[in-house]
Amino acid sequence: MLTVQNVRKHFGDTKAVDGISFELEGGKVAAVIGANGAGKTTLIKSIVGLIKYEGSIAIDGIDMAKKPKEARRRIGYVAQTPAFHPDMTVRETMTFYADLKQVDVKEAPPLLETVGLENQLDKRAGALSGGMRQRLALAVALLGNPPLLVLDEPVSGLDIAARIELRELVTRQRDAGTAVLLSTHWMEDVPYIADTTLVLDQGKLVFSGAASALTGEAAAGSRLFLRLNGHTPEAIPMIAALTGREVEHSGDWLIASCPPTQKAGIVESLIASGVNILDFRVEEASVDEAVLRLRNSKGDQS
Repeated sequence: MLTVQNVRKHFGDTKAVDGISFELEGGKVAAVIGANGAGKTTLIKSIVGLIKYEGSIAIDGIDMAKKPKEARRRIGYVAQTPAFHPDMTVRETMTFYADLKQVDVKEAPPLLETVGLENQLDKRAGALSGGMRQRLALAVALLGNPPLLVLDEPVSGLDIAARIELRELVTRQRDAGTAVLLSTHWMEDVPYIADTTLVLDQGKLVFSGAASALTGEAAAGSRLFLRLNGHTPEAIPMIAALTGREVEHSGDWLIASCPPTQKAGIVESLIASGVNILDFRVEEASVDEAVLRLRNSKGDQS
């Protein structure tokens, strides 16, 4: 559905995108991660035909540079900061874009229900919160049932509940055979959403592979903070055995460093062993740390 071959985009001496190649099939989700300035948005703008680039990009076999209109018809795109006419209502906005995309306006109501805006039909776009504008952008992107959905930082402005809803929406699109490409700063979303992960660093693709590989031992870890009601002496060796790492202390808290995929298992194991957890919180590793670990792992291999 999406083929990217040796794509490059330079701004003066800055190599925003530097020779990136990958493919994305229908029914698969690829997450693009990287620190600010890594080239994520430039890559996505190239893919959706908003900026010129060197190299080759094809959507469903259609060359974006040669037939941009035909290629863009196959893309549903959500920009990092969606912009709508502030005086148009949600209903009017959906009608406008349905006409623009030449699709039946009857598609709009179920899509608005899908993104949780069915009760906001007469609210003006300018009065919507950032999260609601993001939801409206998703509904617009889904008009016409495009085979490729491209989302640039889709969780920006969304609360936890809305992020979970987005995960479910992306999963439904994948199950329906849609190819989904999304960029995100949220490492913890990746294993729940993506099949594959692309990590960008200074315009280069430094990792391409299964999302599970990125959340494994070679990837950035989380820190799980636990406050227990007794049983601490028994809990410490149990946590250390599960993580393979030494357990740290900070006041009343035990701190376990672990891959993101191990967090739930640690909590479940403690509860099953009769350990009473009074409180817990998670400190997710940053994208910067993930990129640094990937750099270091590549250096060790060489």
